[in-house]
Amino acid sequence: MNTPTRSANRPRGAHSAPPWQSQQSAHAGSGGEPESLTHTQDLTWSHDHAAQAGPDSPAWVGDVVQGEGLRVGLVSHDSVLRDMVAGICASAGAQLQISPVGGALAGVDVCLLDVQALTDGSGQRPEGGDVVLLGRAGDNGLWDAAALLGGCPVALLPEAESWLADRLAPRTATTAATPAVVVGVVGAVGGVGASTLACWLAADAAADGALSVLVDADPDSCGVDLLLGLESVEAMRWPDLCRARGVLRGEQLLPLLPQHPDQPGLHWLSWDRGTWLRQDAPLTHVLAALRTVAQAVVLDLGRARAGLESLAAQCDVVLVAMPRTVRGVLAAHQATNVLSSGCAEYVLCGVDVADVDETLVQEALGRTPLGHVRFDGRVPEAAESGRLLERGRKRHHQHTVAAVWDELSQSLTSGAFGRSGRVLTGVLGGDPR
Repeated sequence: MNTPTRSANRPRGAHSAPPWQSQQSAHAGSGGEPESLTHTQDLTWSHDHAAQAGPDSPAWVGDVVQGEGLRVGLVSHDSVLRDMVAGICASAGAQLQISPVGGALAGVDVCLLDVQALTDGSGQRPEGGDVVLLGRAGDNGLWDAAALLGGCPVALLPEAESWLADRLAPRTATTAATPAVVVGVVGAVGGVGASTLACWLAADAAADGALSVLVDADPDSCGVDLLLGLESVEAMRWPDLCRARGVLRGEQLLPLLPQHPDQPGLHWLSWDRGTWLRQDAPLTHVLAALRTVAQAVVLDLGRARAGLESLAAQCDVVLVAMPRTVRGVLAAHQATNVLSSGCAEYVLCGVDVADVDETLVQEALGRTPLGHVRFDGRVPEAAESGRLLERGRKRHHQHTVAAVWDELSQSLTSGAFGRSGRVLTGVLGGDPR
């Protein structure tokens, strides 16, 4: 499929108060992208040089990983363990200093002690800093050694790699205080246009100046990159993250996500056409990481189905795209129940063939729909040819999407929705009536 040329200049929508401006992230107003992982002055790992040296070689002594995070010290004579810890520190952005067995570590925030260095009588607890005892499944005396060290935590590697990476990752007040707004889009029925709406919402946010991320959360969709016309682009996709190990940090993840070539500020993460198991995807971890660095995150959840409850709970609001039919209204009601989401809003899509209007939706679902995406017979062709975002810039679609964002902004900034994605008691009521 050839990617057509798209216009990069999109007239700004008349957003009165976009939710990403009221919930500013750390990157708001920065005018640029966060620093990439490939910046060697920020994060380097001298793995190749160290791996070629013997376990007692001076190449293993000193700084092996340079980072801006925690200062980590390791005492071990096991080259395999050293190599493993170096990778964990690299993923966590920590600085690693390796000391020879029997040597002393000073000025570290966390000291990692190999239990084998203790059992042969050469290891000792450093002065200051936290201590984590490292071991393997076959090591003896782990818990006795931990007790002698004052009851320090024990990490069995490689099983505890993720725990250790998270333990070594930095914790900042800025990260926790500036989360992005997260919007999920789900179809009450298949083929209603939920993926199209998700793409247009993410693109509209980016065009309005927000750092926006479109996340494909439907492994059965064959990839949202097809709708963008970017399926041939070599970029990080979900299978790459399924293979990743260690903690996911937003400032490292975002630069790895591809940007749309004709829509500055729009990043995307897509499934491919492979056969990966849904449970292998670290969806909640990726979403948590993106909250810390983006301003608007739009999840394409696909069709409503069992198993989406946990993802829906992670969203600030879930938009249910529903056809303007009696069956569509019933399906939207069922979708809300399936998702167990009290933060559902509704968007009408397509031709009105059954006199389904806002009043009927209000009576049936207890919520007035946020908007109506008009039927457009050229959307399927635009999606097939990679011009979906271009089609979304048509005035009537652009106006609709901007209006949906405006309605969401009023709900989110007024405190109608809780941060966890649940409706605050007494504000919006309970389940659809």
